[in-house]
Amino acid sequence: MKLKLGYNRMLVIGIVMGLLAAAAQAYFQGQPPVANGISFLGHPRELLNWIVNNLFGANWPVAKAFIVFPPLTVIGVFIGSFIAAARNKELKLRPGPVRKKVLAAIFGFLVANFGLLWGACDMRTALLVSYGSVLAVIALFCVVIGVIVAGYYMQFAARKGVGQ
Repeated sequence: MKLKLGYNRMLVIGIVMGLLAAAAQAYFQGQPPVANGISFLGHPRELLNWIVNNLFGANWPVAKAFIVFPPLTVIGVFIGSFIAAARNKELKLRPGPVRKKVLAAIFGFLVANFGLLWGACDMRTALLVSYGSVLAVIALFCVVIGVIVAGYYMQFAARKGVGQ
């Protein structure tokens, strides 16, 4: 039997996964989630902490899940995207205006710092919203507003031909 979900399939799948996760948590009487999900903020932080602790003997806090092995998510995604770009002959340097690079660096810095200030990735934030965390609702609202603003900026830039 094939489900015909159409354009809303991601929404339906997300709702089903959320309900199943909540049911599993209720059944096993679990606590709110402590994992980072697939995080490009938390995992690099934990990787840096793991390297510093194991190579230099420091005592930085590391998530319990990463005491023995470091999180290699970001390294795997970087290597995989590098191989995919090389395989499809899309691997090349693309120079652009300096103003855009500086602006992109500033925005990236702000996103990373606000994400680390919140201390969670967007997937964990959504899970915390399902647990009723007021701070997570505010953080998720800010993420949604940021995505909407970025989408409008990308449409504006595409109409003006800014990215070329």
